[in-house]
Amino acid sequence: MKLKFSLNALFHNERVMLIFSVVSAIFIWALVSFGPGNIQTRTISVTQTIDLTGTIAGHNDLRVIGEDTFTVSVTVEGARSVIFNLDAEDIDVRASFSDIQGAGVSEVPVNAVKVKAGDYTIKSVSPPRILLNCDYWITATVPLTTDISTVSVKDQKTQQIGDLRLDAEGVSGGTIQVEGPQTIVSRIAGVVAKVEEGGVIDTTTRFTAKLKALDDNGNAVDLTNCRFTGAHADNTLGITVPVWVQKSVKLSYELLNKPEGFSDKGLVKLSPDTITLVGEAAALDAAATTIGNLGTINFDRLTPADADTTVPLNIPNGIKVLEGNTVSVKIAIEKFTTKVLSYQVDGLEDVKVVNLPAGKTITLKSQVLSDIVLCGNAATLRRISAKDLVLTLDAASNTDTGSVRYLVRVTIPKYNNVWVYYGKDDASAYRLYGTVE
Repeated sequence: MKLKFSLNALFHNERVMLIFSVVSAIFIWALVSFGPGNIQTRTISVTQTIDLTGTIAGHNDLRVIGEDTFTVSVTVEGARSVIFNLDAEDIDVRASFSDIQGAGVSEVPVNAVKVKAGDYTIKSVSPPRILLNCDYWITATVPLTTDISTVSVKDQKTQQIGDLRLDAEGVSGGTIQVEGPQTIVSRIAGVVAKVEEGGVIDTTTRFTAKLKALDDNGNAVDLTNCRFTGAHADNTLGITVPVWVQKSVKLSYELLNKPEGFSDKGLVKLSPDTITLVGEAAALDAAATTIGNLGTINFDRLTPADADTTVPLNIPNGIKVLEGNTVSVKIAIEKFTTKVLSYQVDGLEDVKVVNLPAGKTITLKSQVLSDIVLCGNAATLRRISAKDLVLTLDAASNTDTGSVRYLVRVTIPKYNNVWVYYGKDDASAYRLYGTVE
């Protein structure tokens, strides 16, 4: 049987037409995507960070003032299927910083290179050149003052604002370190830390202060590109404002080795005898006893030359004394004089021994205890001789055996208005040599 080809029948064959449609669609898609008429252009925005590291400008400590990034539009050309799959990361934008010769505004060229391989080309970069403002980066130490005019104490009669404490490492001795562009930093004559939002306080309170720079004429200096050592990024720092109160403290002392014939009344005069402490209430309560105690007045360490002395007060940080940091101590011995005697020691019969350990014996060789200084009124001292002295050897002052040096205390029992001077410290005390078995 002879087959008869019919074009009309072919077009009415659903299976044939389905295959034809699929093949036609693939052909048209390939023609649109890869054909010569498919070449297109696309503009991609690329942002790049400005980094002068490794450049001559960076080596000379030049920095970009203002934004540390720049953005350009890069036009690429290629097949649609290629260029519309590109991102900003596929293109490397570079600025030529070699044109930066010094401080000021420099115009530098920008170019772009392909990072992602593909059948596309970079046609242009817009703008082809960018402007960079550079300056030398310097650090300077400038005067710092505070302005807490917005802060006041609740009770003006009993309270006052104390010494401010600034929470910043770069603050020292009324100065602060600032770093930034030379053209800006060189204009700063001083910085004010101003508490803008204060209030009425009755306890120590911490505030935030804004740092404001002023030039020689008192005009504000723009600190946009500057920063202060120890301050926050927004050029603020914390200021602690203490609330101080006053506390009256009676000064005290302890008399040691005072002659029995001396009356305590009128013997020692302090000036002042009462001091006024100023500081935070808790600190005053904790330190009042320590500050008010002058320690001991030891007659073993006194001669008539010590009748008038000045004693420094032990004042902790954060506390002040209205009357000053020292106290004048006057002892009523300024009219007395001194007498020097020597004492011959031939054996134990010439001394009194105390605290001798059981089972031990002491032998004293013949020796002279010289330069014994007696203090008292002249008339009494004239009547005193070596035979009036009593030497007490303290065996517990040296527990060694063999040849030993012992501390000796000298007294004058017959006279209760005279004392013995033992020197300014123990190194000059009186000693005897003995042998211990």
